[in-house]
Amino acid sequence: MYPTPEQLAQDETTPPDKLRILAYESVELERLVATNPSAEPELLRELASSEDKATRENVTTNPNTPTDVLLKLAGDFPRQFFSNPVLSLLMLENPNLATDISYWSLLKLLKQDDAPEWFLACAAMHANSLVLEAVAKHKQATEAILVQLAIKSRYDPELGLCIAQRKDVSQTVLEKLAEHGAGSVRLHLATYPKTPVKVLEILVEHPEPNWNLRVAIETNIAKNPNTPLNVLEALIKVPYTKVKSAIAKRSDLTKHLIIELAMDYRVHTMNFLPQNPHIPLLWLEEMAEHPIERVRQMVARHPNTPPHLLVQAANNLELRQFVAENPCTPPEVLEELAMDARGDIQAAVARNAKTPGYVLEILGSTPFHDLLLARHPHTPSSTLQKIMWRLALDERLSVRKYVAQHNHAPVSILIQWAKSSPELRPWVASNARTPSRILEELAKDTSKDVRYGVARNTNTPPHILKKLAEDWRLEVRQAVAKNPQTPGDVLEILIKDWHLRSFIAQNPNTPATALEQLTQFFRYDWYIVQHPNTPPKLQQRLLEEFSTSVVETERLFVARHSATPVEILEHLAQDEDHVVSKSAKRSLRKRGGDGGMVSHCVGRVPRLVASGATRRGGQGDKGKIILIPNS
Repeated sequence: MYPTPEQLAQDETTPPDKLRILAYESVELERLVATNPSAEPELLRELASSEDKATRENVTTNPNTPTDVLLKLAGDFPRQFFSNPVLSLLMLENPNLATDISYWSLLKLLKQDDAPEWFLACAAMHANSLVLEAVAKHKQATEAILVQLAIKSRYDPELGLCIAQRKDVSQTVLEKLAEHGAGSVRLHLATYPKTPVKVLEILVEHPEPNWNLRVAIETNIAKNPNTPLNVLEALIKVPYTKVKSAIAKRSDLTKHLIIELAMDYRVHTMNFLPQNPHIPLLWLEEMAEHPIERVRQMVARHPNTPPHLLVQAANNLELRQFVAENPCTPPEVLEELAMDARGDIQAAVARNAKTPGYVLEILGSTPFHDLLLARHPHTPSSTLQKIMWRLALDERLSVRKYVAQHNHAPVSILIQWAKSSPELRPWVASNARTPSRILEELAKDTSKDVRYGVARNTNTPPHILKKLAEDWRLEVRQAVAKNPQTPGDVLEILIKDWHLRSFIAQNPNTPATALEQLTQFFRYDWYIVQHPNTPPKLQQRLLEEFSTSVVETERLFVARHSATPVEILEHLAQDEDHVVSKSAKRSLRKRGGDGGMVSHCVGRVPRLVASGATRRGGQGDKGKIILIPNS
């Protein structure tokens, strides 16, 4: 009985010339011949160009397929490529086999979960960064391969981050990254709270050559909760203020480290330790008797220091200034210090935010600390008036400018400066204490800065704002559009200027009719929905539009808005976007739980992000503006 053509095509004893004839008889026989290990390499080369995918796939598994053909087919049939029994032999002949595979084919092969270890080791010698990153991400990559890649990652930050961010990365690999990795990778290791202690020690032992990166790395090591005390002791000696600040604010400092930091000049000057609330009261009491002056000064500054220690320290000349700075110093002690003859102690009392008004009144009897008292929130009005008169006579222009915009500036001085001091008029014009008749004169000033000051002044009468709405300078008209005192009819006219529409949409004085007009221009809908004067029907219509938008952030805005109807929330609860559906369900639960509407976005305007799509158009509106709600 004679064998069938199918049997001949699969039989390894079939002569090569017969196999060639069978291969071209039909597609079915072609596929069978492609699997026959006796098929000649040249025939397999021809079959590799077949239009039949199954044939090419069978050629990829054939151990007799020429190497160059096999490598070309690898990208199309990666699983079959790895199953070819001749592949391991080819690797022995050519250890750099992966470098002979085309770039795209190699990337496809590296996406295979079953890629053998020897192949990954071979690909790790490739020069292309994306190939190396694919190896670094592969779940079969061994520690030895990752160590090799970590050493090569000095000038390839992306490769280093791929290795560092692996969930199964070993400490050995992280140590190599800490020693050889790029600056950004070392910064990642310094920031990551689960970085092993040995890795943090290596980062300190091998400082980053780039100054900015070194400061960032050492600052993050100082903040890292895993950082041991011996590393902190080494970092205290570095000359970087940010690093010292990070150490000084840690909650796990020992008493020895606190004393060492207190003696540091930078830490003392920048007042870092008193900002640390974790220093125990017992330690402060012990350090109050320390022989080194800077340590005692730190205790006098610290807000946790008991009042009785502050009272004692106030009797010590070298500590009085620091007691005066302490926000917990008793008022009677501050009163005593305010009468001290030393100017630095008086200045410290004036800077203390907790100094009561009657103590500031004592300091206000002399002109030495006028600027400090003018800024203090507790300075009495009567004292402020005296201080403003003294500062108004100061020769320094910067001081007079400060007075011109101060909310306690004497009206008579503002009137005088408006008439005789052109250099002060912009600040006089923006001061709410400036009389209306003076503002009317300043609105005619030739200086745009003066007119701008009048336009933004909340005390400017409506008829003046109406005139300034016609100003030829854009910044003046913008100030009018933003001013909450601008009449509604003026705002309606200003809508014609597209430069002003966003300011009008946010102006609390904008009437409902103007808001209706603004809906013709799509980019202002977000402001209109949240505007207090928006009619309910208009608000509901805009929310309905957003709820059917193709932009996820618009639907998210609706899902979080307090005025969104329940039926729209129920629809958004089924949204394909997980964040949108979750937000809608949360809003529904809150509606059901408290019987009312809970606002997620009230008073908050989403961020603007440009987009190419368009929903509505208008004059001057050149592109879609997507607003991403604040989270």
